[in-house]
Amino acid sequence: MDRTRRPHRLLWVAALLAGLLAVHGGIVRANGPIQVVANTFEAVFAERITFHLEVKAQSPIEQVTLFYQRVGEGVTVKVPISVGPGDVTFTYEWELERGDVPVGQRIEYEWLIIDDTGNDLNTSPIELEYQDDRFTWKTLEEGDVVLFWYGADKEQAESLVGYATASLTRLQDEMGVALDRPAHIYVYQSKSDMSLALPRNSDAYDDRILTLGVVVDDATMLILGSHPDVEGTVAHELSHVVVGLLTDNPYASLPRWLDEGLAMYSEGDLPDGNRRALDTAIRRDQLISVRSLSGYTGDPSQVDLFYGEVYRLVEFLLQTYGKEKMGELLTAIREGLYQEDALQRVYGLGLDELDAQWRESVGLRPRGTSDQATPVPTRSADRTRVPCCFPVYGGVLGLAGLVWRRRRA
Repeated sequence: MDRTRRPHRLLWVAALLAGLLAVHGGIVRANGPIQVVANTFEAVFAERITFHLEVKAQSPIEQVTLFYQRVGEGVTVKVPISVGPGDVTFTYEWELERGDVPVGQRIEYEWLIIDDTGNDLNTSPIELEYQDDRFTWKTLEEGDVVLFWYGADKEQAESLVGYATASLTRLQDEMGVALDRPAHIYVYQSKSDMSLALPRNSDAYDDRILTLGVVVDDATMLILGSHPDVEGTVAHELSHVVVGLLTDNPYASLPRWLDEGLAMYSEGDLPDGNRRALDTAIRRDQLISVRSLSGYTGDPSQVDLFYGEVYRLVEFLLQTYGKEKMGELLTAIREGLYQEDALQRVYGLGLDELDAQWRESVGLRPRGTSDQATPVPTRSADRTRVPCCFPVYGGVLGLAGLVWRRRRA
């Protein structure tokens, strides 16, 4: 081998590498007028997320801006950071209330730095996952279900995953609806553990209400694993996840009777409390009209009746017209049709006609086309029952919402 030529080869390779480095701006910028020394974040669950930036610059920094967004929402928050003379470290603290950011939410952020000569540096996006770090979470995955749990034994986790996958199969087989992405289920072992992950309400609300399960994001749900009705809660909330994803659109919302009716039906048999309330209302001819079932009336004495009716109403549609029609109805709503138009397109009837058919199916005469709510049943609300969950899709719920927690105990 000619050893005298080896140094020339090495010089040629070094020159080639230098040329390549000059082409890739991301690499060259590390030695540019603005350099990032540190770019970190710190999350304290239910309190804050703090973003830290440290730079080195040849000229004084004039402007620093933080951009962050919740992945999947498409809305970016722009935060101008105060810059003082000679500043090279910058911090922004995003203060959180409990439940502001759903557990498992992914957040992406980046910085824009500009010096007083016009040089700028846009950092590469960094993604963080907001987690409840008070606990050491374990993960179990099966099919379209990802279960996160702590403390409990693996046998319980396997049981819940099995029940969740069975519930998804039932939604597909009996109601014609299916999940189009994995569902994430976080299992908490106590009310106090779960409280910091839920949106804040009034103290009276939180003291009185026991939340068994809640949907906090498109495909994320929180479950109280220590409650004996945890399996029913999983089925109920999974239905909200599946139906919510299936009908998501910016124009028309899902009517409450359909959303809650499918969720109730996915649990299996109608609970005794709801069945008794429904039987009493039928006997007294005091059913809530389908039009009024489209939203929550706010009457606490009608909670059990509401859920009993929506269960039987969905059951009536499935048994009378089949699951294919139910799938068509959900598709129509996803396309942005309001429930009246969607019902007309799929079933050839409107809310009042549906109300008349439903009443006839339980042995009552049609009420006509009145859209007024029916009289309040004389049976008073049983306050000893344990209220159950309903889905929360952002925002803080007022005290009026408590009366419509599903009673399951």
